[in-house]
Amino acid sequence: MIVSLIGYRGCGKSSVGPLLADMLGCDCVDSDDRIESAAGKSIARIFEEDGEPAFRQLETSVLDQLLKQTSGVIASGGGAILAEINRTNMKSAGPVVWLHASAEALASRIGGDQTSTARRPSLTGKSIQEEVADVLNARSPLYEECATIQVETEGRLPIDIAVEIFQQIRQATEPGDRR
Repeated sequence: MIVSLIGYRGCGKSSVGPLLADMLGCDCVDSDDRIESAAGKSIARIFEEDGEPAFRQLETSVLDQLLKQTSGVIASGGGAILAEINRTNMKSAGPVVWLHASAEALASRIGGDQTSTARRPSLTGKSIQEEVADVLNARSPLYEECATIQVETEGRLPIDIAVEIFQQIRQATEPGDRR
């Protein structure tokens, strides 16, 4: 079983993923790390030198490879759900977990994370707060459509989020009636 974690940048996919993978007895892969490895450069440089369409094509290729594994947790990029093929493939591979928080909380997390701002380019050229609100508003229907499990992350520890996801997956995959 593959568990795909989706959600806007800063929602906790990279923090929750390894914890959940440990509980499930499998590996966690951050798709952004794999994309950078495949390209030999940072996501920011891919956007700058090759453009967003080239990045999205590479993202789809990397996700396709990761989703063909027999088991694992994938911390996907925030925009992975933009391609319909990615949404379809994630849902076919196993549970898709949308980690979500308010735009304000996400902007605060992103603004406080130097590696996030250096590694990932602005998508709109607006302030972090405006960009998060605008992009999250546009993507939320796609996250919701793709998700089989939704988990609120605001004000919660990664371990508590991982435990909740683990319990929901276990409930959904246990055979028999529990009444």
